[in-house]
Amino acid sequence: MVNKLKVAIISTGSYPVPAVRGGAAEALTELLLQENEKEQLADFTVFSIDDPEARAKVLKCYTHSSFQFINPSAFCKGLDHFNHFFAYNVFHMKRHLTFKNAWQRIMYIHRVAVEINRNDYDRIIFENEMALLWTLKYKNNLQKYRGKYYYHLHNHPERYAGNEELAKNCCKVIGVSRFINTKFAEKIGADPDTEQFTVLKNVVDEKIFEPDHVTEENIKSVKETLGIGNRKMLLYVGRLIPAKGVAELMDAFQLMNKEDNVLVIVGSFNFDNKDRSEYENMLEEKIQHIGKDKVIFTGYVNHDNLPAYYAAADLVILPSVGDDAANLAAIETMMMHRPLISTTIGGIPEYVQDGGILLDYRKNLPEKIAATAEDLLSHPDKCSALTARAAEISKDRTVASFYRNFLEIIQ
Repeated sequence: MVNKLKVAIISTGSYPVPAVRGGAAEALTELLLQENEKEQLADFTVFSIDDPEARAKVLKCYTHSSFQFINPSAFCKGLDHFNHFFAYNVFHMKRHLTFKNAWQRIMYIHRVAVEINRNDYDRIIFENEMALLWTLKYKNNLQKYRGKYYYHLHNHPERYAGNEELAKNCCKVIGVSRFINTKFAEKIGADPDTEQFTVLKNVVDEKIFEPDHVTEENIKSVKETLGIGNRKMLLYVGRLIPAKGVAELMDAFQLMNKEDNVLVIVGSFNFDNKDRSEYENMLEEKIQHIGKDKVIFTGYVNHDNLPAYYAAADLVILPSVGDDAANLAAIETMMMHRPLISTTIGGIPEYVQDGGILLDYRKNLPEKIAATAEDLLSHPDKCSALTARAAEISKDRTVASFYRNFLEIIQ
């Protein structure tokens, strides 16, 4: 019998695994766990912030992975609540989310550090948050796991937490795109062309994002719920933050024929629909100039319900203007064989290739979006050509391939 690698996956601590509260990194971790239930090629232990729904899902779905749920103390939660209240409501700080879980994160990192010191793992995978590398500074953890720890890079870190050297000396940086590896390497003073850097492209669950699984009744239900009627549906899916280009999309829609079209915006500032942002308020003000029945904000939609929204859409527009390492919504759109408009920024071209129309984001983006969208909506043959290419590009991007590539990287 071949000994399985004992792999500790240290999740971000922001959202739980299983991904019952959303989170891109958490959703990708869960895909690995799902495939491991079938293949059983690794012995995974997942460290996660505690959550009752996540615990319930573990009991129901996972028998071949272990979970270490860490529940921060009531004192830490209270302190974070106090600090965040003042940062958000009193001082109106733009980065108020920094204070939302700060003390809980410190406690989470400490508890993880203690546990990996107490146990022995063949590999440690740190998911995206640079502060997680602090766990290696506890007692002899760095010596214990030297040559055994990996950093899974999903997007450009907001804070490096003084851990540049630890990242530079990890076994591998596993980036979701060549683009993000290059940016990260520049920051820590490393060479992205060495074997220390590798790309593991994101995927989505093809069993969920399968066009044939969405019925006409599902599509009808979405359109009736949203009150779309016979109008054509333009869809955006993602967080409501400046980097995603939602304001530019609304400006583009203002330039279009709004009588025949409706813009549906799926998402929120934060995955749990809490903590309204100034940006969201600004977006709502734009509606006053467009018309409340022309733009529909849905808030956060459960991941399993998204395929029906994609299937109902005549066109998906994801106009990122920030360094998007790998836009999951773009992958979902292509898996659902929908015509896509996005931008040339970040790692998006590595994923979309010619399966969508990519616009230069640097100048006159609203005008470009409006012209391209109206052209596609007027020419179904162009949409069909796009979706055919998207289907071809997406056919090999499976959870099984993601799982196998991941294990090959950490062997």
